[in-house]
Amino acid sequence: MSTKVVKNNYFCAQIGCSMNKTTKIILSAATIIIVLLVSLLVYNLNQLAQKEENIKEMEQVMEFEKQASIEEFEQLSRQYEEFYIETNNDSLLKLIDEEKQKVKQLLQELKTVKATNARRIRELQKELGTVRGVLKQYVAQVDSLNHLNTKLKQENVKVRKQYENATKTVKEMEEKNAELDKIIGMASILEAQGITVKTLNNRGKETKRLKRITKLEICFTILRNITAERGEKTVYLRINDPIGGVMGQTPEKVFLFEENNIAYSAKKKIAYGGENTDVCIYYDVETTLETGTYNIGIFADGNLIGTTGFVLQ
Repeated sequence: MSTKVVKNNYFCAQIGCSMNKTTKIILSAATIIIVLLVSLLVYNLNQLAQKEENIKEMEQVMEFEKQASIEEFEQLSRQYEEFYIETNNDSLLKLIDEEKQKVKQLLQELKTVKATNARRIRELQKELGTVRGVLKQYVAQVDSLNHLNTKLKQENVKVRKQYENATKTVKEMEEKNAELDKIIGMASILEAQGITVKTLNNRGKETKRLKRITKLEICFTILRNITAERGEKTVYLRINDPIGGVMGQTPEKVFLFEENNIAYSAKKKIAYGGENTDVCIYYDVETTLETGTYNIGIFADGNLIGTTGFVLQ
């Protein structure tokens, strides 16, 4: 074997072969990471599709409840139109006619209001119930003026039963609408995902040395939500140190959460348009950080929308 061949084999053994092995390891790791990222993307797309399907189902349920309410009150309106009132009191007849017109107007609005507006549907049901109560009082006045003749007594029994049944229906509708409001309220809560935490030095570069950390960078994405209210929002950041204290808290730095004022570490105003929104909030470290586990809570619209933690050693 020549001296040149021996040198080449030695060079391969020392450098070339090692480089080929390292390259294979890097390519394998990169392939695994790509597969994991693709799997995560598919999972998030499936979750988003499921949320949109649930919202559509809720809207269908509310539309059904709205139509059922319209049918109930249309029937009641027809019954009052067909109800025969025998009296010479023109003023009373005028008042009754005005209340009937109110029923028609309220029913018309109920037909045109959007099915997703559960609050207004409930208000209209209450207003219709009030009008029905007024009409009932007027009918009672007619009974008194005409000495409660036999026919009118029979009709009043019928109307009273209808009133009780309609009142029961309205109560049931209110309970169902309250439950739907609760479901929609839960669906409209924002959600923060992909939360990352970086510890930075005074030059804005990442560092792990506790004495050099002067700033915490917390970044995340507020996910798309078609039911959430759009516009300017304040996002609050609450950082708990390893012993449970809120970092950077002062008497003035508080916000309302579950009917209580709680402290926050930092905040930021954002413009939310219903689509995925990337947000970064920075917290200026005032004292040297201690080793241990730190917990982070992210809040918006009075709700906890994301949590994470990180460890300093």
